[in-house]
Amino acid sequence: MKPALLPKGQQTPRVLHRPEFDSEDDARDAIDLMELCGQILDVWQCLLVCMTLATRGGRLAASTVGALVARQNGKGGWLEAVAVWSLFEAHLTGRQFGTNPKQPGRKNFTLWTAHELKTSDEAYLRVKALIQANDDLAAEVVRWDGGLTGQHVIELRDGSRLAFLARSKSSGRGFSPRRVIFDESQQFSALAHRAMLYATSAQGTNRQLIYTGTVPSEENDSEVWTGIRDIGRKGVSERAAWAEWTPVGSDDPAAKIDPESWDVRASSNPALGTDRLLHETIDAEWEAAQSDIDGFLRERLSVWPSLDAGTGVISAQAWADCQGALVEPTGPVTLTVETQLDRQATALILVGAGDDGVPQVRVAVQAPGVSWVPEMVADICDAQPSVRAVVLDGKGPAGPLEDDIAEALDAAGLDVDLVIATTSDFAEACAMAEDAINERAIRHDDDPVLNAAVRGAVKQTMGDADKWSRRKGGASVVALAGMSLGLWQYRRLAAMEYDLMDSVL
Repeated sequence: MKPALLPKGQQTPRVLHRPEFDSEDDARDAIDLMELCGQILDVWQCLLVCMTLATRGGRLAASTVGALVARQNGKGGWLEAVAVWSLFEAHLTGRQFGTNPKQPGRKNFTLWTAHELKTSDEAYLRVKALIQANDDLAAEVVRWDGGLTGQHVIELRDGSRLAFLARSKSSGRGFSPRRVIFDESQQFSALAHRAMLYATSAQGTNRQLIYTGTVPSEENDSEVWTGIRDIGRKGVSERAAWAEWTPVGSDDPAAKIDPESWDVRASSNPALGTDRLLHETIDAEWEAAQSDIDGFLRERLSVWPSLDAGTGVISAQAWADCQGALVEPTGPVTLTVETQLDRQATALILVGAGDDGVPQVRVAVQAPGVSWVPEMVADICDAQPSVRAVVLDGKGPAGPLEDDIAEALDAAGLDVDLVIATTSDFAEACAMAEDAINERAIRHDDDPVLNAAVRGAVKQTMGDADKWSRRKGGASVVALAGMSLGLWQYRRLAAMEYDLMDSVL
């Protein structure tokens, strides 16, 4: 039975971490500016603006900002306030941006990115409408660039710019923004993140990265967003701010969340009870979600448990125990080529051992696409004579590269074996890698690419054996699959060398 008075959305997030600050003046000015553009922010939206624009000692208090809030609550209002303020900050305050003394007049540049083209387009149109609602602000605009779908720019007389861009594995390169907004962070690959992460480096200490999104599903490429959440929840970073509207216990995998509780719904949806999100709307969503309760918990209640062990397929503690400093290999080394199912990225993995005989794994390269792979394989083998074999799964997504890699090795005059693993070889390699981790018989250097692969490991049964699922494991599985095949081939080479020495002696 419904209570007589339904609760409204909670304006304060359950989890909130803010770095120390001494001023919220810019935030207050940004909130007032939005009102002059005809948009009055909710209390919770104002809190996020304050969290983002607060300063300490004249610089931004938070260099990284993240916020988790369920869909259709109005997080766009927060982002729009920050984006409009960013665009007009130099004009309204007379501040100069940039740390290069040779470019003292360089103006502010903000980049708003989204996963989908339509989201980028809609963000541009909303911000454009806000600015056009204020004649004084609109008079400062010298360029409204609708541009191509997913690519838009607003530029002011003083040179300040606000660009909107749909993300890709290479978008963001060539830009040098002071602030980057990563909307739809639940779908944000490590490759796309890498293309933009270092774009702000030239902006000195007053740069900022903003992440926001919803709880990812299994289909999302979400290791970046998960990492931002984990840092935010720990609340120990002096430069990272984090807020999340989630129910009590939602970060505990064992907790039981009541999706019909209005208190639970109010804690997850700050806009509940406003025209933006009516109580009857959530009731209707709940009725329609009876065949997808997990989807309702994820999308409407932001239930996102912290799984320190990832999927739990591989022991997080065992993998952590395998971390250590890598040494120069003293024996044979293998180089594995592993490609994503969609062929959007490829990883090259090295496996070898030092004097102690413990195999160690290292990500040599992970980059977009496949066209670069044959030449890079030849370059690595040429630069590292200890590489005795290049291995790939002939039935896997890297299989079509076999001929091109062989030609590149031949053209370089390299005497390196090209080993084509079979399906049963891959299953054996997967079991071997899992055993090596559990027995602490492999070493890694805490590479985030490998960590994400191990965290997201998923198995699929093949006959009487299991193997890593390239489909369910997502994009990050390439490093785990490559490590497994590399270890498998390394042990074959090591065994051959041992047998040879034994026969000599």
